[in-house]
Amino acid sequence: MSHSKKIKRGNSLYINNWNSSAKRFINTCAVCGAQGYSPTIDEDGFIYDPSMKVINFEHRAIRMELQSVLKPLALDELGRCNTCAKVMDKQ
Repeated sequence: MSHSKKIKRGNSLYINNWNSSAKRFINTCAVCGAQGYSPTIDEDGFIYDPSMKVINFEHRAIRMELQSVLKPLALDELGRCNTCAKVMDKQ
């Protein structure tokens, strides 16, 4: 049985079983429950540390896996996505 038949869409075998610490980079909207990865992993300092001049290979693997499974999701200070924040602020 192939890997794709065992894992539902939006889930990753790497994140769920091999590196569960990558879950800390997954954002979930407090209102609608939408999930996406934190936009901080797209910044340059996430993979490459210029002060030590080294590449963090674990962060590189986390970034590649999250980008292949999820879309970026920015949250405000209340834990809401942009869509929910716009709807709630209209009222």
